Amino acid sequence: RLHRARGPTRPSTFTAMFRSALRNARNALQPLATGARASAACIESRALATLCASGGADLAAVGRVSPVAAVQAALRRDVHFSSLLRDDAADGDAAAKGLYQVLGEELEHERSTYVPSEIVAAGPPAPFEIIEADGDCEITLYRTYGDDEDIDITFNAAEDPYDEDDFSVTSEDSTVDIEDDEEAALHFIVNVSKGDGSEMLEFSCATDGETVEVRNVRYESLADAEEDDADLLAASYPGPNYDELDEAVQEEFHRYLEARGVDHVLANYIAELHVHKEQELYTDWISKVRGFVGPK
Repeated sequence: RLHRARGPTRPSTFTAMFRSALRNARNALQPLATGARASAACIESRALATLCASGGADLAAVGRVSPVAAVQAALRRDVHFSSLLRDDAADGDAAAKGLYQVLGEELEHERSTYVPSEIVAAGPPAPFEIIEADGDCEITLYRTYGDDEDIDITFNAAEDPYDEDDFSVTSEDSTVDIEDDEEAALHFIVNVSKGDGSEMLEFSCATDGETVEVRNVRYESLADAEEDDADLLAASYPGPNYDELDEAVQEEFHRYLEARGVDHVLANYIAELHVHKEQELYTDWISKVRGFVGPK
């Protein structure tokens, strides 16, 4: 078979036109390149990417119009898109600055106007001690009683006071709000355990800041289960309907708690501490969010 010697491949007419267009466009669009801080090589690269990404439309345009005009149009679209991205970033920065500023004003207002109550400043009623962690919503008041009792009182500072006497009655025509004069109540739990903590009484209580109301009394035993056996606790008897207990039994439960320091004095402290802790959590939240959106 005969083998023909191959010389250097000559570029097609279209390729030659395209390369020439790039060279001419580079010189024609130098001001755009300077404005966008792009090198000459970057302009050619952007032009190629834009033309290829167009699905052939710009390549076809090269055959219909001046190659220089086609490349210039492609580059202008690319530069315009980059300017839009810069504008969006500028808008985002302005919004972040506005949020940073208004959060700073809110933080300053809260810090300058809030004054802790004297009750909170004095600390919990003796012999209770407070157990809490920064940023944690749960607060525990702890004390011992007698020789073998441990008493824990817990509540959540992020929980809004609720009032079960405020409710709505919905009919087919409208909704009527029925309100009572009683104040909202704070919910808290009193756990009384003995010995190694395998047995415990759990009192579900509420307070308006002046009195203590018992809602439920539950007996729990962990003697035959692991401490983290949630299934056993969930299946245990939750206790009777407290309101249906004999009044004498209810009265003795109240006396039982009062003897352990769960009385009107503690109720007042819990109400004041709830407000104070919620204020701390709120200002801490503002400070952290402001730091997040602010300049680094």
